Amino acid sequence: MIKYFEFETTQFDFELIQHIKKLRIKEKFSQEILSLKMGLAKSFIGNVENYREKHKYSTRHITLLAKAFGYKNIGELLNFPIPQYDRIKVTVEQTYNEAGTKVLKSEVVKVVEIK
Repeated sequence: MIKYFEFETTQFDFELIQHIKKLRIKEKFSQEILSLKMGLAKSFIGNVENYREKHKYSTRHITLLAKAFGYKNIGELLNFPIPQYDRIKVTVEQTYNEAGTKVLKSEVVKVVEIK
């Protein structure tokens, strides 16, 4: 079963979350391990990376993330392109199990600027 949903956010928040997720996977950190390395609840990163949750990184989290990844300065952590837009609408396709009770896969299928 496939379902779609949309949410609105800033492109910076969206790109930052995607960037940190790529770094986490590259370093082979689970969501729980990165959360604990930051000194936060073990569910924190999972909540931030979940498209249905409203959790985001704050300026406090930037420092904690940089330290968790072993960076000497914050610029190393934020090494990704400047977002093109301010606010965006994101469309996500989610694939569920046959019973429709568990998400098996989530994929961003569309990102558009909100004017």
